[in-house]
Amino acid sequence: MFTGKLHPYQEEDVSRIVERGSMLCAYSMGMGKTVLSLAVVEEWLAREAVSTCMVVVPASLKWQWAASIARFTDVPTKQRPVGRAFITVPDESACIVVDGTKAQKQKQYQAIMESRPDYVVLSYETVVHDWRQVRKIRPDVLVGDEISYVKSFRAQRTKKIKRLTARHRLGLSGTVIDNGMPEELFSIFEWIDEEVLGRWDLFDRAFIHRSRSGIPVAYRNLPLLHSKISEAMIRRTHDDADVAPFMPKVKETVLPVRLGSRTRCAYEQIAEDLLKELDKLGGSGALDLAAVYAGRSDSGSTAQGRVMARLSALQMLINHPELLKDSARAHEAGQGGSKYAARLVERGALDDISSSPKFDAVVRYLKKRLMSEQDLKVIFFSFNKGVLPRVAAALGQWQSVYFTGDLNAKAKAEARALFASEPQVRLFLASDAGGYGLDLPEARLLVNFDQRDSSGAMDQRNTRHVRASSAFREVEVVNVVAQDTIEERRMERLTVKRRTNSAILDGRGADEDGRVVNDVESLRANLLRSLSDLRHSA
Repeated sequence: MFTGKLHPYQEEDVSRIVERGSMLCAYSMGMGKTVLSLAVVEEWLAREAVSTCMVVVPASLKWQWAASIARFTDVPTKQRPVGRAFITVPDESACIVVDGTKAQKQKQYQAIMESRPDYVVLSYETVVHDWRQVRKIRPDVLVGDEISYVKSFRAQRTKKIKRLTARHRLGLSGTVIDNGMPEELFSIFEWIDEEVLGRWDLFDRAFIHRSRSGIPVAYRNLPLLHSKISEAMIRRTHDDADVAPFMPKVKETVLPVRLGSRTRCAYEQIAEDLLKELDKLGGSGALDLAAVYAGRSDSGSTAQGRVMARLSALQMLINHPELLKDSARAHEAGQGGSKYAARLVERGALDDISSSPKFDAVVRYLKKRLMSEQDLKVIFFSFNKGVLPRVAAALGQWQSVYFTGDLNAKAKAEARALFASEPQVRLFLASDAGGYGLDLPEARLLVNFDQRDSSGAMDQRNTRHVRASSAFREVEVVNVVAQDTIEERRMERLTVKRRTNSAILDGRGADEDGRVVNDVESLRANLLRSLSDLRHSA
């Protein structure tokens, strides 16, 4: 039985989902998708012919989901140690979390088949790796948290998830479209209800305008697309009149930083190298920049790989030059790293550069805030994991926890629990492993040391502390941006992508013809402009 409390806007949506049977809940982050889904699932489980709900989640959220089931339903519970902390989770008679060694998981699968618990929680990766055991479970209800994980047609997890059968399907995502591309939406609705968007060839022709080479240049008929998906989608945002009273206000600002003279010189060298690679391609027309920005390109001899290596080098230089030097050392030692970074070190491009104006600025900013606000808890994001221990060392007078992809599920649960329960733990230092689905209502300030090209990834980051459960009336997001660099272009691209997302999901943002056109200047043009600006500001 569901024992939680719903906000008025959620009560109406629970009824609609239960009645339709399969839907997408596309609430903005922090509005209570988890508690809503548990209310829905408990309604379904109460029916005589329905048993076992399989909840498929990003690996970092398995124990958070278990804790939510214990909190919002009447299942028997127990205390589970996670490192130095404890969390309350359901007893195995009601919920089995598939986690641990191969032998441990084998016992868990056997217990699932024998006892048929109400809930089974497992990760998307587990569905792929343990496919033979997972497909035998045959749940009546499937919940896909962060269902944008199945946006790619070719990914193995997408193929496997779509082969799982269930009477009821509920997809959850605050960022249904990560990169401002309707194509991602098609794959998700193929899982929710394939009749909603029909055949791919007709969808592509109706909503995507492509160049002769097949690259999308604009998206069209977006009001029609919004209308079609609305029949199988619950969509609410923080700005809706019936939601806003329950959410904290968000103050988003930019902390601008100027590069020092030595860093500017190195930046110009790397940018010139990048321009040469783009010129070999005749500009960026033959380049899949979405793959480059998303890190889906080889970093070896391919054109995309060479461009990606130089783009990555620019970002590492801006964040901290020691990141480039670390990458060069790793390459020389045969432990990965970047060949291009090693070339930069060899030719002396990084000589006499040991500090980062951007890093120093954010450390000064955080020291001031942490010293003056004794109860302030801070979330700090960087996709360069090497930044995190440097931040921890620079702010060593305050305790911190790490949350990265290198940690297993239990270590992540420990970090989350310590940040929530220990007043002296003031810093939550995260790579983008902490960007999806994590609830951190204890924080009042979130700092983005760098930005991702994906608008979905950034929106996920920015709302970790924007929760209906927040104790604060206002929370902050601070974006640290190096002026006259590629970071400014990334911010501009994010704006265009958010317009596309809004036009599709909310019916707002398209022009009078129902289109959103990517009018951000090309990477090559932006590099030339930023180099000119850098030289004039020197």
